[in-house]
Amino acid sequence: MDLESWTPVDNARRLATLIAVGAAMFSLMALWLGAAWHPLLALLAAALTGVLVWAASFRLLRYMLRR
Repeated sequence: MDLESWTPVDNARRLATLIAVGAAMFSLMALWLGAAWHPLLALLAAALTGVLVWAASFRLLRYMLRR
């Protein structure tokens, strides 16, 4: 795969995915082990956190990388 052929939107999507997965995993561990939530409830909240972080970071990264 030629990394130079990626568009700014491709880069923003991939970086946003990495950031969102990190945030979701952190929130899963924090809610499950730190706050002693039920594992399935913590997983649901972590998935929601990941989706929200992905949407916010994708918009921000897309704006920043298009300049």
